Amino acid sequence: MSIDYGIEWAYGEFRIARLRAGEVVESWKSPVPVTDLTSLRRAMHIASGIIDISRGGSVAIAYEDDLHTHEFLEIPPMSGRDQKKFMQRHVDAAKPFQGEGAWRAHPVERNGISGVLLHLMPKEILDTVMRICEDYYLMPKLLVPLTEIMSEFVPALEADSDRALLMIALFDDRTQMLVSSAEGEILFVRELSYAWMPQSNGRLVVDINRTIGYAKQRIGGEIDQAWLVGERAEQARELLDDKIDATISYDARAAEPEFWMRQVAALPQRLASNFIPVFTRRSLSVKTFARAGLLMAAVLAFAAVLITTAVEGTILSHRMDVERIESELAAKRLELADLRSQAERMQAEETKLDILNIDEFNLPAIFLSHLGDLVPEGLVLTEATITHEDESKSWQVSLKGETLVPLDALAPVLTLFQTRLTEAPWHTGIAVSWEQGWLQQLQEGGATQDGDIGFEIQGRLR
Repeated sequence: MSIDYGIEWAYGEFRIARLRAGEVVESWKSPVPVTDLTSLRRAMHIASGIIDISRGGSVAIAYEDDLHTHEFLEIPPMSGRDQKKFMQRHVDAAKPFQGEGAWRAHPVERNGISGVLLHLMPKEILDTVMRICEDYYLMPKLLVPLTEIMSEFVPALEADSDRALLMIALFDDRTQMLVSSAEGEILFVRELSYAWMPQSNGRLVVDINRTIGYAKQRIGGEIDQAWLVGERAEQARELLDDKIDATISYDARAAEPEFWMRQVAALPQRLASNFIPVFTRRSLSVKTFARAGLLMAAVLAFAAVLITTAVEGTILSHRMDVERIESELAAKRLELADLRSQAERMQAEETKLDILNIDEFNLPAIFLSHLGDLVPEGLVLTEATITHEDESKSWQVSLKGETLVPLDALAPVLTLFQTRLTEAPWHTGIAVSWEQGWLQQLQEGGATQDGDIGFEIQGRLR
């Protein structure tokens, strides 16, 4: 599905663009820095009067800020669940801000060391950005750091070397440098607290050369190419040329004002660094659709009121064919009552969607409501228990049941049931399989016994 809008909110810069088939139709940049959530809400309000967002749609967001950190974290061999706990403990201990953190981990191989590029930001920012988008009927599909956009763009540069290269992104108030492999794998990130300007050119030369030297030590190879990104890339290249320890270039596409918005809108939604959860993307889509329908119903109701007013005006001004006009007026009033009834029903549906919007608190209710569709014919559930584990922030599921299917013919049926539990969208991690109880009953001679045969499956909802 194509993205309708792109947003760049990076180091105080705020731009929004309306897209059609991946190309920018119209765009706007805030003339003042957007540095916090209050100014973000104000900028979106101004943008809504300049960019056509009246019909809503999907939006992809390129986000970067001083509180948005990027750290290479070496991960020792461990299971996926233990790895998640390991990173959560690291986030809780290392986050440079108060409050809960939101994080995503991009797997990275560096010098034979397995790890992740850990992206971390305040969860309050993520939640508020999604709420602001929802206020304008925009459905967030992607919110990713600039590193993810650079990672996807590097292969398009057609660099003439297999060595690592340096990307230098220029913004109004900051400079970001990324060392990447030729295939686009970001190896590490460095953020500078100042913007490039002709008068700061010497300072940037020193920082670029230091970064190149540091990267050589960390990755064990030369960096002979540097690429500039930003509207001032051409001017910066002229002043940096011959002063840094690498050939410096820029790509015309990366110097366009709409570069970040166009690139983020083209990214796949299943990126490891996408901060918008899958369930949230889906629930926002349904909820926004319902609200758009409610808005349409309100517009139709308003149109009916205008028609009614026009008819009544005709009666007063012309005093002709009163009987026919009154009949039409009665019909319009019936239509108005019907539209109002539709609006009330859609409001009720929206309330239901708010209640059923999937999150970690009502996931058990959603799971239980679909459980009947998961149980194959021949099985009867006698007990279903879901408990919350505070430590892992997950849900423990225990399912018990009986069947009259002979024990020696039961395995395919229970295999089907367990497979449905582990498939999307539930992705249940099985802790106790039906096979354990089945084997025990088989060893005890259950295959020749009459009567109900029991089974039990335990796992975690992910």
